[in-house]
Amino acid sequence: MGISAIDVYDGVKEKIHSGEYSPGYQLVETELAATFQTSRNTVQKVLLKLMSEGLVTIEKNKGAKVRSYTLSEILEYAQIREALEGLIVTLAIPRLTGDHMNRMRAALAQMSEKLAARDLLAYSECNKLFHQVIYDACPNRAAVDLVMSLKSKISKFNAKTILIPGRDQQSFEEHRGILAAIEDRDAQAASRLLREHIRHVTEKIEEYDKLIF
Repeated sequence: MGISAIDVYDGVKEKIHSGEYSPGYQLVETELAATFQTSRNTVQKVLLKLMSEGLVTIEKNKGAKVRSYTLSEILEYAQIREALEGLIVTLAIPRLTGDHMNRMRAALAQMSEKLAARDLLAYSECNKLFHQVIYDACPNRAAVDLVMSLKSKISKFNAKTILIPGRDQQSFEEHRGILAAIEDRDAQAASRLLREHIRHVTEKIEEYDKLIF
């Protein structure tokens, strides 16, 4: 019995984000069906969903490919994300519970451990957990959905910035500052710091575009 369409979707999406399926990569239905042990019909549905999210292009008689993005497009998406992240944390702060705060502190502690061990891949995963707490607490689900859609387009570019010399420590300090503002329930400061954090990532993408693209 083949795996579910959701699992195939998650699997293909992860390979796109990791770079295993790089921009321009031909997504052959029969090969994907064999890789994920599923039917071509399921693969076709998954590819259509990924196309609707802007991750895949499908052309008649040419099939599906991983979509390529220009630097200009990535910077535009990041600019929109910056504004939305500021809104999301502002709305989330009044709803953050003790459990939310403990999860954020735990994520930050893990980030510190992974940074010390120079395990930057694991650091990035802990980074995601940190931000996910804020998303979970935000009552505006439309804003969160928009950010998640934007992140799906630019996540692999964001992830590469952690490899830039000095960016890892800078990233950690930014997250520590964001958490401190959230603990103080200072929505204005948290919003400013989170937007600055996203802006710094964007600046690194622009500065090191030849390394990242």
